[in-house]
Amino acid sequence: MATIDKNYSDYLVIFVDLLGSKSRYETKSFNEIYDTMLLFHSEFKKNANNDMDYRAYERKIFTFSDCAYIFYSFKNEISDEQKDEGMLFTVALCNTEPILLKLLSKNILFRGGITYGKAFADSQDNIFFGPAVKDAYNMEDKDAVFPRIIIDEFVAEKAINSIEENKYKILGNPQFLKCHPEYILCVASQVLPQIPETGDGIIEKDDDSNYILNYLFSPENNISFPGIYLSSKEFMEDVLSYINDQIKVTQDSKVLEKLNYSNNFIQSKLDSLAK
Repeated sequence: MATIDKNYSDYLVIFVDLLGSKSRYETKSFNEIYDTMLLFHSEFKKNANNDMDYRAYERKIFTFSDCAYIFYSFKNEISDEQKDEGMLFTVALCNTEPILLKLLSKNILFRGGITYGKAFADSQDNIFFGPAVKDAYNMEDKDAVFPRIIIDEFVAEKAINSIEENKYKILGNPQFLKCHPEYILCVASQVLPQIPETGDGIIEKDDDSNYILNYLFSPENNISFPGIYLSSKEFMEDVLSYINDQIKVTQDSKVLEKLNYSNNFIQSKLDSLAK
């Protein structure tokens, strides 16, 4: 059994909370609630099983009730020169998206916060705490407000810079430009097109200037996820249909505000896909 370093370490901390707990217990049967909780917990655990030994990072996931914390850090054997925080953040965000898409496919809305800082996370004894844990929770509880996942400015800007650098590398590759000659002028003028392969578009700035995770990054770019959806258009239309049905019957003004936010966000991605 590996020895646990009983001290704070640097972690990217992702906190996700399911919305609608009150109405869920008031309107759903035991079996319906059980199925929701089973899906929520199993999707996070399934995601963790994708980690490979050759990865530079390690991931620890803790789920309880209708909340989850995901911790990302570099492995101990990784040298400081190999530690690319921007790449780590980008990978973590892209890894989290399929979980959120699966939840959406089951009409489950969520909210969250993402930050980077000091934390302690012990998977063996199921213990985690620290300033970054508190900050991620506070971002969800106080700042997110709507069904969105707020990203700390440091994390967002590091990831965006890493994505931009990788776009330059791809566009500067002669073989890539040979296959995509339409990008040559973009490189020459330094006007970079969006390249989904780099994670470009996974982070956005919301109307209130908060950075958010674009959990519809893949559908917006017409990337399918077998087991979740095959048609991006149909997937987003189905989620919109559910939200609009809820809007019609909701009388709580605060809940209605959240539903309208989701409706506008998803509709904007569907409109973007149509173009």
